[in-house]
This record gives sequence, C-alpha cells and structure tokens, in this order.
Amino acid sequence: MSNPRKRSIPMRDGNTGLEQLLAEDSFDESDFSEIDDSDTFSDSALEDDKIRPLSHLESDGKSPTSSDSGRSMKWSARAMIPRQRYDFTGTPGRKVDVSDITDPLQYFELFFTEELVSKITRETNAQAALLASKPPGPKGFSRMDKWKDTDNDELKVFFAVMLLQGIVQKPELEMFWSTRPLLDTPYLRQIMTGERFLLLFRCLHFVNNSSISAGQSKAHISLQKIKPVFDFLVNKFSTVYTPNRNIAVDESLMLFKGPLAMKQYVPTKRVRFGLKLYVLCESQSGYVWNALVHTGPGMNLKDSADGLKSSRIVLTLVNDLLGQGYCVFLDNFNISPMLFRELHQNRTDAVGTARLNRKQIPNDLKKRIAKGTTVARFCGELMALKWCDGKEVTMLSTFHNDTVIEVNNRNGKKTKKPRVIVDYNENMGAVDSADQMLTSYPSERKRHKVWYKKFFHHLLHITVLNSYILFKKDNPEHAMSHINFRLALIERMLEKHHKPGQQHLRGRPCSDDVTPLRLSGRHFPKSIPPTSGKQNPTGRCKICCSQYDKDGKKIRKETRYFCAECDVPLCVVPCFEIYHTKKHY
Repeated sequence: MSNPRKRSIPMRDGNTGLEQLLAEDSFDESDFSEIDDSDTFSDSALEDDKIRPLSHLESDGKSPTSSDSGRSMKWSARAMIPRQRYDFTGTPGRKVDVSDITDPLQYFELFFTEELVSKITRETNAQAALLASKPPGPKGFSRMDKWKDTDNDELKVFFAVMLLQGIVQKPELEMFWSTRPLLDTPYLRQIMTGERFLLLFRCLHFVNNSSISAGQSKAHISLQKIKPVFDFLVNKFSTVYTPNRNIAVDESLMLFKGPLAMKQYVPTKRVRFGLKLYVLCESQSGYVWNALVHTGPGMNLKDSADGLKSSRIVLTLVNDLLGQGYCVFLDNFNISPMLFRELHQNRTDAVGTARLNRKQIPNDLKKRIAKGTTVARFCGELMALKWCDGKEVTMLSTFHNDTVIEVNNRNGKKTKKPRVIVDYNENMGAVDSADQMLTSYPSERKRHKVWYKKFFHHLLHITVLNSYILFKKDNPEHAMSHINFRLALIERMLEKHHKPGQQHLRGRPCSDDVTPLRLSGRHFPKSIPPTSGKQNPTGRCKICCSQYDKDGKKIRKETRYFCAECDVPLCVVPCFEIYHTKKHY
C-alpha cells in the first residue's frame, strides 16, 4: 500500500520512484536502455525542427531512426524563444447524460452497462456448465450439482456484495456468513447465502476459453482471460468524460504472488510482486481516463522518435488528447528530452522529473550545486532545470522558465522554490490521492489464486472511484464522502436488483432487519402456503414480535399471512402497512 501523502519533490531523491495509483512499483529497466555517457553537448541555440505529426510516426510500423534521435541537442544558458503554454482547446466534462444526478447508481451504470453485465452473465453460465460436466470427486458429489443459471440482476447483487466486503472487511470469505456473535453479519445472509456467493465466485468468467488465440506470448495469452472487460471499461472511462487541462501518467502494481507470466518483481518496493499497469489520470481529481497492462515484449504501442518503450507508452496513453493543448506530468521513469519535443510538436506540453543519465541531458546539470541554488539550460522549447534543497532534483518542461517563487512549506514558513517544481507537486500528487481512495476499501483477497478475478475486483473499484468523481463534480453543493457514496451505491444496487422472494433461508428470520429492500414496491399479502407437515402453517409476525409487552418481555404473535416478495410473516392489519412504509418501526 502506498504512502497516502502527496508527492513532494524536495523530500525525495530524484531517482526514487513515485507512489503509484493502485500500489507501489518501479519501471522495469530491462524494457529499454538509454544510458549513453558518450553523448556530447554544446551551449548554442538549437535550430527549429520541422514539426512532424504523430500520425507520421505511426505509419511506418517501426521505431523511427531519424537524425532527431541520434543528434545531440544544443543547450544554452538563456531561452532563445518565448516560454508559454499552448492554448487549451479541449472541452472537459461529462459527455453522457444522466437523468438524476443525485442517484449514485446512474453514474456507476455509465461504465458498468447492461451490455457488459450480459456478457459476464453469459460467460459465467457457460463456465458453470463446463464445470458441471466434469465427473464428481471421490466422495461422489459435487457442489456444482446445486448450480442454477444466474442472470443480470443476481450478478449485480453479487457485485454489490463484493463492494460491501470492501467496507465490512473480514480475513476469510466464509466469515461473512458466520453466525458466531463476534462475526455475525445478518443482513448479508438476507441478500445472498454464502454457498451461492461462493458458487458464483467459482464460476465467474469473462471470456470463452476457446476464443483465446494461440501463437502469442504467455503474457498476452493470460491477459485475454479478462481483456474484453478491461478494454470495455477503459473505453468507457475515456468516452464518458473528457479530462481537464492537466493530466498525469504514472505506473501502478496490483499485488499478486501466484503464478503469472506477466507478473513483475520489484525488490525495492513494499508491493514487490504483481500486475503492472500504466495509468493516465486527471490531475485535478484523480479520474482514471486511460490505462495499459504491462505484458512485456509485443505490447501494441505507438511509435516514438527516440524508440524507447517508456516514450511509446506515454504516447499511447495520451494519443487521443494530442493537439488540444493538454499538459502531461510525468515521473523520471517516463522522461526523455526527445519525448518532450515530440509531445510539444503535437501541441501538448509536458513537465516532469528527469534522470541525469538520460540521453540529451546537458552536461552542465551533471555537476553538483549548492543548496538553495538553481541551474537552468534551454534548448528551443525545452528547459532543463536543476535545483538543490537538501537533495538535487532535475526537471524538464516545455513551457516553464527558471522563475523562483515564494511558498509556504509544511511548517508554514516561507521558502523559495522554482515554479516548475511547485506546479509538478500540485499536479502529480493527484495520482497518489486516487491511490489512497482505492486502497481504503479493498475487497480482493490477499490469497486470490485466480489472478484475473482479482484484477476484476480492481477494475470494479476503479469504476466506483470514477463514478464518485463524476458524482462530486455534478453535485458540488451536496458534499458526499467516498464511503457514503459507496454505501448509497450498494443500497441502490440492492433495491433495484435484489429479489427477496428467491432467497429461502433456513431457521427463524433475524429480528434486527434494517433493510431498504422492503420499501421497493411490488408487495402483496398472501396466505402462507401449506407444507408437508402442516395444512395451515403460521409464522411469527415480524412487527409484533419486535415489540415488548408492559412487563418488558418480547411479544410472540403468530399469523397466517406473509409478504410473498419479502418472504416475511406479517399481520394483514396494521403490520403489513407498517413494515412496507416505515424504515424504523
């Protein structure tokens, strides 16, 4: 779990990885090589290069080897051209209508659509049929004998239970349905039995195994297990909402220690094993707008002028935002001067920390400087700046100059910092903010054996986070915390999709039922049907048996009627009306 504090340049080494969106991680240096100490630099102004659109770079299908990537950049001590940002021409905001902006469920369904749920339902039922066709175990029976095909409504209730488990956390799944007083969660048992939940979880599937194409790397084959769901959600993230001007690109690592071809190992991090993601977020809110899964060689990436994989990843993530005056903030694993030039040529500004061993970094910045001093070099639209405040930090920017401003530090004292570092801290920290919100409600199990089911949990939580961010933007006057949004979303999912009449529980009903499901309509009194043991059975009235007599003893009253929808015994008058109209009776 990453540090929830915002990223702050002066407190960290320039070569240290930044906190991640979902977990901590660092870029795999084996993916690319760009250290070349033989480069030489001169201190004269650079002639302007002809602007090449990104589409030209994509057309040849291979990494360019133009003179731009091999030629040394010429840095000077002063800017030779005006330093200014591109005009922002984007239209940020939500692009899809919502009929009721106060309903959390409508925001969630902008991403988790009926189309997606139908596909998951279809594949889950197909997987269940496949498992049921296998011969039973040595004891002669199988849990799959109790399987009944699921539908969209039940699967949405299943997802709601997953989200609830991120709020009411327990170390083992079975404990959610335990009747031990210390662990009892009676409301959850009314929603779904533990046996049914575990069956659904076992059969949960996202793609037909026969459609997975061979002839690819093991990592690409593994990713196909959930790639349709991942692609669908990422596409929705980018089409439902357009981000504001400032965006950030960073890495993340989803913890997973089981066998997985694309698993990454980072020994210097707390989260050392897992699935690596590259994520583009809106700096202001932390909205996840685009993402890529690291699968090693063979990733489908845009070409870059320098041919580096890190640059190609950035260009792939920001591709649909180029040419509109966006500003992308990057960490030192994704930065090269050639990448910044290419972004600038496509009307996109860039700011980030840089490593001194990168190609084309001016030699003047490789010398140590005194505390509190800055050194800046300019090359056309680029500025490379080194600042020392206890530790040295090197920055690259396409529009900043070497201006130093006065700001308050954490102790409230006045201090001076370069403007580029202040802007970087303000806009790159949003990724850590999103990380903190995601890790507060983890429902995925630490010992997940099936990686793509754990990844689905991750995607589900990212979807809820994006839904909450859009909800906040549309309801600025009605502040709702993240936890209350999640609770309201779960309640709405259960109200809309739960079918109480299908839930047959053994034993007596719990006496402390406080649930919104009984208020959803469709309720009519009926006689309790006869059983094999009784021709005229009765049940304890839910309302009457919740009351006490004058001696302080609980009232016991039998009734021959019940609500067929809720499966709750009730006196026709007045208990039936009370139960369905009052939340607290």
